[in-house]
Amino acid sequence: MNLLYTCVGDFETLETQQCVSEWRARYHILENMPFDRVTAYLRLSPSSGLALVDAIVCMADSDTDGFYGGNLLEKALALASDLRSLPENCAMRDGRKWKSIPFVIFSNAFASSRMMEFLQYQKNAAVYPITTPSAAVAEIQTIVDKYHDQVLADYRSLGILIRLERGRVQIGPAMQRKDKHVESEFYYSRGDRRKNSGWVTIRRDNEGLRQDVELFQLLLERGATETEMQAFFEEHPAILMEARAGIPISHSPNFARPKNNRPDFAFSPILGPEIHNSVELLELKGPTEKILNRGDHRGFTSKITRAINQVKDYERYLRDSSNFEATMRAFGYLPEKTNRAVLIGRAPARGEDIEMWAQRKQEVDVTVVTYDEILQTQASQIGGPYSVRYGTPEYPLD
Repeated sequence: MNLLYTCVGDFETLETQQCVSEWRARYHILENMPFDRVTAYLRLSPSSGLALVDAIVCMADSDTDGFYGGNLLEKALALASDLRSLPENCAMRDGRKWKSIPFVIFSNAFASSRMMEFLQYQKNAAVYPITTPSAAVAEIQTIVDKYHDQVLADYRSLGILIRLERGRVQIGPAMQRKDKHVESEFYYSRGDRRKNSGWVTIRRDNEGLRQDVELFQLLLERGATETEMQAFFEEHPAILMEARAGIPISHSPNFARPKNNRPDFAFSPILGPEIHNSVELLELKGPTEKILNRGDHRGFTSKITRAINQVKDYERYLRDSSNFEATMRAFGYLPEKTNRAVLIGRAPARGEDIEMWAQRKQEVDVTVVTYDEILQTQASQIGGPYSVRYGTPEYPLD
C-alpha cells in the first residue's frame, strides 16, 4: 500500500516510529506529512495531482491532548471532513478522487463511551484504538481492499477494460481511449495520466503475489533478455515500486537533446514533488550480464561501468533546458534532485565475490542492484515455500 501518514501531535512518539519502521519493512510505502499541511496539499498543491496513494492514515494520540491543545481525535475527524469536501476534480495521477480514498485514524480516545457513541454515526473516517503495528496495518489493508473493490466496480461501470489474471487485477490497453469527460464517485478521467499500451496489474492478492514471484524467478532462471524484463516490470509495476519506493514511469522522459534518448525507468515520489522534489533514474540491463571481472584489481565489469555512465548522462540531460518540456510532460515537475540506479545481473554466490561486490558498490555514487535483490523484496512477502509452476499444462507460458 501507498500511505500518506500524518499525526495530530508528535511524529516522534514511540507508536509512530514503530509503525513507520515496521510498515516500511513490509514494503508498504509511507510518506510523512505534517498535520497542518495536509489540507493545503490536497486543495492547493499541484503535487497532489501527481500522487499515488491508497489511504491517509492519521495518528491522534489523546495522551498528548493537553500539550497540543484541544481534543486530537476531534481535530483528526475535522481533517477527514475536509477530505470528503474536496472538489470533484481533485484527483491523483490515476484519476482516483482524493475525496473518496480511505481515511483511517488511530486514537486512544476511541475507548471513551461518549466518543464511541459519536463514532457510530461517523462516516468520514474509520477510527481504531492505537494498537500494534501489525494489527494496525491489517486494519488498514482490510479497508483499502474494500475501497479497491469499489474502484474496480466503478471502472467496469465506466467501460474501462478489466480482467482477473491468476490473482491479479489488470487494467486494459484501451485505457488511453477512455472518455475524457467521464467521472463517477471514485474516478475523474481528466486527472488520469496513465497511457499504458498493454495490460497492467493494478491490484494483486496473495496468489497474485506468488504468481509474480514464480514468473520472475522463471525469467531469471532461463536467462530472459533485457527487453523481456522491461516488459515484465511494465506489466507488474508493484515489483519495482516496492523495491525502489516510488512510482515507476517507463521510458520517460524522451529527451529532445540528444534526440530519442530515454531512461528505462524513472521513479517519482508517491506524493509527487511535495516533500521530495526528486526523481530516480534507473538503467536496466539483462539478468545474464556478468557483474564482476576476474584477475588482479577486481571490480565492476565494463557493462556495469557503461550503465553507470549512461544513467549519469540521463541525469545531465534532465538539466538541459531544451529537455524541460519533455521532463514536465513525463513527471509533471522539474526535479531538483536526481538519484541514479542500475539494475543488472545476478547476486554473487561465492564469499569472495560477495565481499568484492559489496565493496565496489560502496565506492560509486550510483546505486547498483541485482535482480535477486529485487526478487527478494517480493519473495519475502510470501508465507512459506513456493515452486515455479510456469511451463506446465496448468500454467502455460503465453
